Amino acid sequence: MNKPKIKLRQLKTMDVFPLSRILKKIGIRELMKGIAAEVVGRDDMDAKEKQMQLGIEMLLLVFENLHLAETEVTDFLAKLAGMSAEEFKELEIGAFLQVIAQLREQEGIEDFLESASK
Repeated sequence: MNKPKIKLRQLKTMDVFPLSRILKKIGIRELMKGIAAEVVGRDDMDAKEKQMQLGIEMLLLVFENLHLAETEVTDFLAKLAGMSAEEFKELEIGAFLQVIAQLREQEGIEDFLESASK
């Protein structure tokens, strides 16, 4: 079976607001404060290792709490993919992972996430 080829549109300023609501609903700021203090205080890692560890911990926290913003995340990703939320919900996992990979590869995503999480 052929996987559908999904092409995400580029992120725009208007996307900051729904993403900000998603991050707020997940509670990422509060969760990250504890993790950041723990990782930064480790003496057995250099700065690059600490940054990588923080990224991994943030990703895990987002996935663990994704259910708290299920509707918002589905709507957000569906709009980026140019489909309805109902269509997006029915994607096979491979197509969903393709969407996540494209989102992660977008130019400026780090700056975008940083600004949305403030």
